[in-house]
Amino acid sequence: MSKGKYILVNGTFIPTEEYRITLQESEALVFYEKIRSIRSAFPFFKESLEVINLKLHLFNQSFPGFTDHEGSELKRQLERTLTKNKQYLGAVLTITFRFTQPKIYYTIQSETHEPTGYELNEKGLFIEISDKVQKSLSSLSGLSIGSAIYWNVAQSHQVDSKENQLLLLNTDNQIIDIPESNFYVVKGTTVRGASREQGAYIDITRPIMLDIFRGLNLIYSESVGITVKDIQECEEILIVNAIDGVRWIAGYEGKRYFNNTIRKISELFIRAKLN
Repeated sequence: MSKGKYILVNGTFIPTEEYRITLQESEALVFYEKIRSIRSAFPFFKESLEVINLKLHLFNQSFPGFTDHEGSELKRQLERTLTKNKQYLGAVLTITFRFTQPKIYYTIQSETHEPTGYELNEKGLFIEISDKVQKSLSSLSGLSIGSAIYWNVAQSHQVDSKENQLLLLNTDNQIIDIPESNFYVVKGTTVRGASREQGAYIDITRPIMLDIFRGLNLIYSESVGITVKDIQECEEILIVNAIDGVRWIAGYEGKRYFNNTIRKISELFIRAKLN
């Protein structure tokens, strides 16, 4: 990925290398949201806007300049950022909000993304389980703002290549999270995932994934927690988020996984979001 040369700061472009935050901003409440762009489209814009609204509400804030009229002004500022940085194909935009009463500061940064569109990775990823921290259930555990601290702690202990993905456990030793993604295990015609009630992060792709499972006549369940034994015995594992789409997990320790069903899922995901 290549970061844009300019960052949009409260509506004004500043060279990225010159951007600095003030002491007041450094002490502010902060949250961010990432949005994927593919050419001139933002595939999960509506869902991202809903999450931004929810996070604003949690912080007892409002930003009607961005959120009113179905987010038309936010979309315009995202488009401005892509045009200024000449990133017309695939990109990821990070919107950061900082709150210092009574002000709201925002920035929009962009960086290129490869591949341009959603594609299933031909080279499978490998997973490992993090035992450095266990994620507890809370009212925020289903959101990135309640999950990021656990992801960061786990990743700080990761010594393998960046290609590897970490699985996080909850306090019942159930596998619930992959940083910034949901994960699903496939065995026969059954797909299992982790639930909000188990403390799992819920990505905005969850509704479309449930539609895809139904369309393929796959039985989805998240009522029983997923254990290490389950990932040792399943046939396929996929991880999904709105930035990278569907990704295939190729192995865990000595276990290797197929991607036959995953390919069908990926095709429907791409068709749903790009057509």
